[in-house]
Amino acid sequence: MKKIEKPKLKDVAELAGVSMGSASRALAVPHLVKPATLAKVQAAVQELGYVRDGAARALASRRTHSIGAVFPTFNNPAFAEAVQALQLRLTELGYHLIISSHEYDQAQELVNVRNMIERGVEGLLLVGTEHSPEIYEALTAAQCPFILMWSLDGAHDHHCVGFSNEEGGRLIAKHLLSLGHQSIAMISGVVSHNERAKYRLKGITAQLLESGIELSSERIIEQPFTIEGGRAGLRIAMELNPKPTAIVCSTDLTCIGALAEARSNGIDVPKELSVSGFDDIEFAAAYVPALTTVRVPTSKIGISSANNIVALIEGRPLARRERIQIELVVRNSTAPRP
Repeated sequence: MKKIEKPKLKDVAELAGVSMGSASRALAVPHLVKPATLAKVQAAVQELGYVRDGAARALASRRTHSIGAVFPTFNNPAFAEAVQALQLRLTELGYHLIISSHEYDQAQELVNVRNMIERGVEGLLLVGTEHSPEIYEALTAAQCPFILMWSLDGAHDHHCVGFSNEEGGRLIAKHLLSLGHQSIAMISGVVSHNERAKYRLKGITAQLLESGIELSSERIIEQPFTIEGGRAGLRIAMELNPKPTAIVCSTDLTCIGALAEARSNGIDVPKELSVSGFDDIEFAAAYVPALTTVRVPTSKIGISSANNIVALIEGRPLARRERIQIELVVRNSTAPRP
C-alpha cells in the first residue's frame, strides 16, 4: 500500500500561491498578516488537512511559545473572564495558553505545575501568592519564569499582577459601618493556603476593630466559594445571638447563595439584612436584589498578566508589581441598619 504523505508547509504555500514565509506567518501570527493572504492560507490548510508539527517546530527553535496558567477553579465566573482575556492577549502576542485547575488542592496544584513544566511551557501563571515551597522549588529548578496573578497580599519578592484583598475588605467594612451596622458576620472562604480569603477577612476585621467592633471567631464562617457554601453560611449566621444585621461574603457566588437562602427563609434583603459580595461578576448587577460588591477588573488582570509573563520570557524590563485598582460598587443588597 502506498504511504500517504502528510501535507507540509510548502504544500500549503504552493496551493495558496504565497511564499513559505507568508504561509508560516499566517499560521503563527495571523493578526499580522493581510486579510487576503490569511484567507488564502486558511483555505489551503482546510483543503489539504494540514496540521502544524508543533513538536518539530519546538525542537528546531527550542521554543514552544506556550504559557501555562494554573487556576484554583473554573466554577467562579471571575476566573473564567480572566482566562478569556488572558488567552486572547497571549494569542495577539504569538503565544498559546495551556490551562488547568486544582480545586483548592495544594497537592494537585503541584502535580499540575510539574506537568506544565514537562510539557515545555516557557512561562507559568499562578493565581494567588500562597503556594507550597515545592512549587517554587520546581519552577526554580526548571528555570521557568512565572508571574503571580490576582493578589498583591503576601507576594514577597515575586513578580505579581493583582490587587489588595485587604483593601477590598476594608472598603466593604467602611460601607457597612457608614450604614450603622454593628452586628456583622462574615461568610469567608477557607483561609488555609488562600491569601485571598485570608486578607479579605483581615481587612474587614481590622476596619471593624478601628471602630471598636470585634469580629469574634463564631462570626467568621468558613465555607466553600460556592452558591451552596453561601446558603450554608447564611443558615449558620442566622443562628448567632445577637443575629447579624449585615453579612459580608468573600465572593459574589457565596453572596448569591446567601441571598437565595435568605429569600427561602422569608428574610427581607436589604430591609432586615444587608448582604455584600466580592468580585462584581456579570450576574451581580442582574440578580435581585443587585449585589453591593467590590469590583475586581478581571479582564485587566488577564491582559496585564499576559503582557508581564511575555515580557519576563523575552527579557524585557519589568516592574516587580503591577497594582490593579478595585472599587466598591453599591447596589441594592445593602441598606441602613434596621
